[in-house]
Amino acid sequence: MQRKIFVTYTILIFLGIILTGLLTLKFVRTSYVENIENKLITNANLISKFIEKEIEEDPSSPIDFHKYAHEYAAEIDTRVTFINKDGMVIGDSEIAQDDLSKIENHLYRPEVQKALEGEIGKSERKSATVDIDYIYITVPIMNNDKIYGVTRLAFPLTEIKKLNYNLLQNALIAAFCGLLVTTILGYRFTNSVTKPVKEITRTAQKIANGNFNDKVYIKSHDEIGILANTFNIMAEKLNDTISEIRDKNTKLHSTLGSMKEALFAIDKEYKIILINPVAMSLFNIADENVYGKHVLEVIRNNKLHDVLEDILNNKHIGEREIIIDYPETKILKIYTNFIRLDMDPNRIIGVMAVMQDVTEMRKLENMRSEFVANVSHELKTPLTSISGFIETLKNGAMDNEKVRDRFLDIIDIETERLTRLIDDILTLSAIENDKNTIKREEIRINEMINEVNMMAEALAKGKQITYITELEADLPFIYGNRDWFKQMLLNLIENAIKYTPENGQIKVLIYKRYEHVFAVVKDTGIGIPKEDISRLFERFYRVDKARSRKVGGTGLGLAIVKHIVLSFGGEIKVNSKLGKGSEFIVRIPILGRGKLG
Repeated sequence: MQRKIFVTYTILIFLGIILTGLLTLKFVRTSYVENIENKLITNANLISKFIEKEIEEDPSSPIDFHKYAHEYAAEIDTRVTFINKDGMVIGDSEIAQDDLSKIENHLYRPEVQKALEGEIGKSERKSATVDIDYIYITVPIMNNDKIYGVTRLAFPLTEIKKLNYNLLQNALIAAFCGLLVTTILGYRFTNSVTKPVKEITRTAQKIANGNFNDKVYIKSHDEIGILANTFNIMAEKLNDTISEIRDKNTKLHSTLGSMKEALFAIDKEYKIILINPVAMSLFNIADENVYGKHVLEVIRNNKLHDVLEDILNNKHIGEREIIIDYPETKILKIYTNFIRLDMDPNRIIGVMAVMQDVTEMRKLENMRSEFVANVSHELKTPLTSISGFIETLKNGAMDNEKVRDRFLDIIDIETERLTRLIDDILTLSAIENDKNTIKREEIRINEMINEVNMMAEALAKGKQITYITELEADLPFIYGNRDWFKQMLLNLIENAIKYTPENGQIKVLIYKRYEHVFAVVKDTGIGIPKEDISRLFERFYRVDKARSRKVGGTGLGLAIVKHIVLSFGGEIKVNSKLGKGSEFIVRIPILGRGKLG
């Protein structure tokens, strides 16, 4: 009888281990695949949202999908593909850009069809392009409630096959070990009732050390068996609860880490309960262990604390702007809301704050306002003069030939001034708008200097100024917009001529150093005060406004020069001393055709 019980017990335990291993194998694989699919869906949605935002911000600017495919693939370690609504692949992290046109149309792929219907597409199959088994996840890219294209993420099934093999191997090892252990336990079961208690104690210790997958294998219907079953159920529920908590924490950290805005939350005691990496970077927080600390201890900013205090004390939520001075001066737009308990929505437990850095936005708004005001002023002055002289002529001055001719000459001068101003504004606008699509053409510097000299020498001769050019032999080609380069040299030379008195000297030097071409324009003019040099390239900024208008300046010449230099990827410096002259130094990198575009 004892032998029969022992054999029966051993067989049952063996079958239980095998079935448990197989079920565990299936469960783990299913969970692994579902986890991959959820991760792919989350990442695909984030990528699609980013692309949608890019389209909304600048619909006219083409998006480099191929570049984004490689960038996101590197970030999430997943193959990324962008497909337009016609099924054409417009970006793929596994395919070279030149080979995209060779890829067959993806319009009738099942996952692509689902995405084009506005749903999330899923599919498992071998890729015809790279000959690898993948899990495919697709989500639509929307633009104005219409499907613009499809974001597709793919994860290789080779990892799952490796997992299956490892799990099967571990299951067989576990089955063998379990059989050995349970055989010994079964043999002694009839002689000892303390063995199950020892087994429960051993498993409890493993669970206490974090091994929640371990179980107690006891086949009994007495109190010991009930205790063992209850213990196993408790361990499973504990394991499920902890896994769920870890999964939620992983998703929360992933979401917070992918946000572009700074975010933090405090409780009613002003202690940090949540903060994302962007907020830590914004406030220069090095210590990651900030949870539970007072907000002033972590974010040393009284203005922000006053905002939070006003929200908690006076219930004033919404949006507002503050200026912070540390670690650097920034303008922040803060969106706040209360944190409420799910079970008791009327109970407020803290405040959530989302912060957006609007420093550059405000600077641009101020620059735009200043530009409009300056343009209005610059246009109004000659228009007022023209209008006044015309009114005078209409009121009788036309009959006086001498007065009439003088007034008409002034009107002609002011009209030319308006024309120059408008031309400079249009030139500056064209350079700013086209700097990302600049023409790349071969520029022969020697030929360009000869063209510039024909105009510059005539201007210099009119003021009896000595004009000298020194060019280094064998100057290399540079690549860029030829007309802009010519405009840059003319503006610098004409500027030097305007502010150099008669019998002065202007020297133009062109030479190569390392991988750069230097263009230097030196004059013996009136010079520039040191305090004005930093603002010299601002639109409409004039060191001496009366003198600038007298010599015909619009206030935009040097601003145009700066933007042209930037379009070539170069730099410009100014050295000047009052009464001794100025020196403008332009440094432009030498780029081959292959490095452009």
